[in-house]
This record gives sequence, C-alpha cells and structure tokens, in this order.
Amino acid sequence: QGSLEVSLSQPTRSSSGSERSLLVAEEMRSLIVEKGPGPVEDDPDALVKGWLQREMRGCMKTPWIRPRKYWFVLTPDSLDYYSSNEKGARRLGSLVLTSLCSVLWPDKQLYKETGYWSVTVFGRKHCYRLYTEHLNEAVRWVCAVQKVIDSKAPVQTPTQLLIRDVEEHRDSPEVLKQIYCCNPILRYTSGPLYAPLLPFPYGSLDQSAPGPRSYTTLRDEAVKLFNSLQQLESERDPVPLMQGVLQPCLDLPPLVDEIYCQLVKQTTEPPAPGGQGDLHYWQLLTCMSCTFLPSPPVLRFLRFHLDRTENRFPASEMAKYACFIREALGKTKGRECVPSLEEILVLMQRQEMICTVHCPGAPACSVAISSHTTAEEVAQELVSRLGLSQSPNLFALYEQSRRREQ
Repeated sequence: QGSLEVSLSQPTRSSSGSERSLLVAEEMRSLIVEKGPGPVEDDPDALVKGWLQREMRGCMKTPWIRPRKYWFVLTPDSLDYYSSNEKGARRLGSLVLTSLCSVLWPDKQLYKETGYWSVTVFGRKHCYRLYTEHLNEAVRWVCAVQKVIDSKAPVQTPTQLLIRDVEEHRDSPEVLKQIYCCNPILRYTSGPLYAPLLPFPYGSLDQSAPGPRSYTTLRDEAVKLFNSLQQLESERDPVPLMQGVLQPCLDLPPLVDEIYCQLVKQTTEPPAPGGQGDLHYWQLLTCMSCTFLPSPPVLRFLRFHLDRTENRFPASEMAKYACFIREALGKTKGRECVPSLEEILVLMQRQEMICTVHCPGAPACSVAISSHTTAEEVAQELVSRLGLSQSPNLFALYEQSRRREQ
C-alpha cells in the first residue's frame, strides 16, 4: 500500500467555467515557465522562427477576416508568438506541444479562396490557424512542428495509469480496494464526462469514415458516447440506442477501447447492482464483445473486471453476462456491420438467433446461429440436413439484407 502515493480523480469544472480536461503528466512536465524580456531574434532554444499571420475570428456575418502578422518561435516545448521580433518584445501566447498535438498540412482549396497557405496546429486548449503567402514556408513550419510532436514521449491519461496499477496489484485485494476507493474515475458516475478516459490526438479525425454519418473529433465523439451510455439507464427500449453506440465504434475504430473502458467504469460499483440501468450496461457490453476486440491492455483490464464481478456477485445476472462476454471474446474476430436490432435483442437474453434458409423448391430450414456463426458453418449444416454430403454438386448460399444481396 505504501507504493500508492498519488490519488487520481475525475476532473471538476473550474470556477471560470472553462472546459474540463484531464491533466496529463507530460503536459504538466512541459508547462512553459514565463520568459522575461530578451533578444527574441537570438533565442537559443528557437528551432524555427519567422513572421506568420494568425487568423482572427470575426462575427457570425464575417467568420474569417484578414489575419494579423506576428513573430512566431518554435522551441522544443512550445509554439510561441510575440508582438514583434525586437528585443524585449512581449510574448502574446504559447501552445504547449505534446505527443497528442497534431498539425494539418496546407490546404490547396483554401489557398485558391484566400491567397494564403494555412498551417493548423491543434493543442489541448488552443488551436493556432496560421497563414503565409508562400507554400515552401508553410511546409517548413509543418515539418518542424511535426518533428517536435514526434519527439515527445507518449501521453498517458490517469485511466491508463490506473489500469496498469490494477494489473500490477491484481493479486493484492487490500491494495486493489484502496485503488478503487481513492480513484473515482474507475467507478460508476452519474455525472457527465468532460474528457475521454484514453488519449486521443487533439483535432485529429479520419474524415474518410464510411457511410453518410459525419463526426467531429475523436475526443468529442468519446464524450458524446458517454452521454449516450448514461441514457441507457432510464431507456425503456435500449436497443436502438445500443446500436447507435456500436455504429461509431465501427466507423471510428480508436473509439472501441474508449467505450470498453467507459462500460467497465459504469459497471464498477454502481448504485444499484443488478438493477435495470446496470443490466443495460452489461447488455451493451455483451454486444460489444460479440462485435469488437479491444487492444491487449484493455482486454486484460476487461477480463479482470469480469473475474472481479463473478467473484463479488456469484450466480447473479451480472455474473452470467460476465461469463457470456468472456466466451464471446474468445470467438470474436471482426465484422463488416454492427449487430441488427434482432441480433441485439437475442444478445440481451444471451440466446441464439433462428435463421431461416430457403432452398430451391418448397423446403426451408431453420438454423440456430450466434454472432460468431460463419456462412461456411451454415452451409455445412444445410448439406447435412438435406442429405447432400455425398453429392458431387456445388451449391451457393446467398444472404439477403435489406436492399443488397451477397
């Protein structure tokens, strides 16, 4: 117990009303100490420096106006800008650079519209949109900023650090009890989440996600999905909402680990274990386990959570779901689409689904399938039932789903 020196908890909103955000160790270490007046031109820490124009937001009628010019200096820790490049110039702002920061390459379309090449740098609290009239200068800044970002050690959130602590002390009940007691971020919460449990790059999102759905950023989507999870507790018909949580995980794979961690959190020491709200979480966790495999660290944490639940609530509904989830995780490989509403209904009951196969002519066969049944297994079952195991002929199996057939 003596090794547990730091207690991590869920962040709270400051009195200023600014957005809540998890403070991470790397950012705490790299906070910039205020620099006094000095010869900006001769800054020994400067990697790249020069004049750039920064976007100044206008009103609703003019959302973009002509940028203002500032002197920018890139150091190994931050991107700073000053009122001028003269000695004693006042520093007007600083964007701390960590491994979670991201930078966008110049946009050709924007250049055609405005005559400027853009450089966009995303930080935890700020986003700098910078402009230059020269493409080679924009590329030079993008490459330099990206090199600084790549040099930073990976940021770990409090949840990641606590997952590691839980794994290290899984055989020490007293230490585990203290970890869960001292860190509310591991336990059920009725309040909203203002930052993801896992690290996501600031402003980064794969815009090529399939389908007509549009998303903002991974961080924003993770927070919105937690709000959706909380709605499950009081939802009379949770099936559509469950499917609505599964779909973003399919479109944006980095969210899979995040949702697993959020579900583990909400099923850890809930106010009413085994109540309707708690079981809705377990049912969604069941659907997740039949659709997505988490990364190895999250998978180990999930398995520990399942074991812990079965030990604390033997013969309960939660224990039965935990057992089903453990078996499902051993079979899940990957899917092209999320479970249908019918499949979610049978998964909520931990049952198999009956699939009707129509054969040439009059006969039809009913085959019991699970989320892990393959088309080959269905074909083998049909061959056996129709007495075709000795037939030299070949047959095709077609699946009809809404407007498509495969």
